[in-house]
Amino acid sequence: MTICQLQNITKSILLTSLSAFLFYSCAQTAPKENKADDRVIRASWNKLPPRFAHRDDSDAIVTNPFFDIDPMIGNFKDKETDNYGIHYFVTNPADTKYLYDFDLYSGKLYREREFCAQDDIWKNYGGDLMTPNFTMGIIPRIYDQNKEPMKILIISDKDSIEPFKEQPVRFDNARILGSLVIDHCENFPCDLTEKWKPSQMLVGVSPRDERYNSLNNFTELKNKIDWSYARGILTNMNGYHKVGGKVYPAYRISRELNLKDSLAYFNKTSSKVTAENFVKLNEWRVGCMKLYDSVWDESEKIRALKYGQADKFLTFFKDFYLKNSNEFYECSKLVRPANIVEDHRRLWFFSYLQAFTLLEKNGFYYSCFDNAWAYNARVDENKFYVDQNKEMARCRAKNFESAFDQAINGMSLMRNSTNRQYRFVEYDSAKGGSHQKIYGWIHLAAQNYACKYASKTPNQIPFEVFPQDVGWEYFKQDEQGLVK
Repeated sequence: MTICQLQNITKSILLTSLSAFLFYSCAQTAPKENKADDRVIRASWNKLPPRFAHRDDSDAIVTNPFFDIDPMIGNFKDKETDNYGIHYFVTNPADTKYLYDFDLYSGKLYREREFCAQDDIWKNYGGDLMTPNFTMGIIPRIYDQNKEPMKILIISDKDSIEPFKEQPVRFDNARILGSLVIDHCENFPCDLTEKWKPSQMLVGVSPRDERYNSLNNFTELKNKIDWSYARGILTNMNGYHKVGGKVYPAYRISRELNLKDSLAYFNKTSSKVTAENFVKLNEWRVGCMKLYDSVWDESEKIRALKYGQADKFLTFFKDFYLKNSNEFYECSKLVRPANIVEDHRRLWFFSYLQAFTLLEKNGFYYSCFDNAWAYNARVDENKFYVDQNKEMARCRAKNFESAFDQAINGMSLMRNSTNRQYRFVEYDSAKGGSHQKIYGWIHLAAQNYACKYASKTPNQIPFEVFPQDVGWEYFKQDEQGLVK
């Protein structure tokens, strides 16, 4: 079962449960206060064999807040005064210097870039856009219409919101007053409506903030702050397109919805990982772990052979990729194949296999004739011009394994060809980083950023696509046991 299939199954359950709540006439209002100890995130998702899950320095299980928190979505109602209880965890506090994003694969935050003064590309706000005047978070177990964790914007005093932690230890709750529909155009030109992909962002307040919690609707909330500035931050902080020295918007706010319309839009587009479907999700995850183990075990058996390792691995990989590449790709989005502490060789082996698969599934193919990755044009939504499996059938062992080393170069080419990019994050240790061990491939929208004042430090740190001290461990190439 793929992640998308699971989300389609859970969506119908979500709609049924929300509709039932709308017609429930005796709804209870949740208390305004809830104790911090009741909001502790308790690790459950990562209760796995050590070879699949990271642990902290004290050997304790690491949390994944997206899966370890119940969203309490049943308290999302169409009356503002009843609307307490939706759970979320903080990803970016108000006035933060750094923009953080959440990696679903590792369950951890990482630093994306540093904020700096910007002009509004839409020219709706006349002053400098600096840091957000709102808190951002993620609703656990809820996917938006783009199959991404659903985001939430909180407008309240910071003292009434759970303090930001680079590794969230507590969740919080919010009263929803409305939502935004934020559109993203990934590839320029953005002249067609279908190029803009919408996603809903809920907007709420803290039930512990008397100043904001007394508000009755979204309009009152917008009048409480500099909403023009907030819109400017939301439509500029994630970058823009730059073509021929000119800049063009990549994000826009297409709709501002009141609570009733927000609920209708939520019902129509979102999907939830329900408690019932955790059983199916765990069954799928067990299948992923079995797939990883079988690939690793077979590869290690091949490495133990005295002769013919490279030929055997090529034969094995062609069969594996023909039968299991789609499953492996879906598993790689959510399930770790290895733990760096338990077995670093296994982790780096799968990191290269993931790089190969990411390239092939995102519009590239490896040519053994050219010993290089090349752009692969689409015939339609489900098919590329070059079939990678047929291309591998022409490969010989002596040049096939370069596909893995060359995959790192292929990652560097992806931005220019598809406006998408991936980078492998070991430890997010840059200035302002989350200081979390991620050890996985992170997808980034390849947007452009610029500080308004040239004297300021660039707001985006340079990064390596992959650790320079790690290389593909080649299989033996000939009877003398020589290794390339």
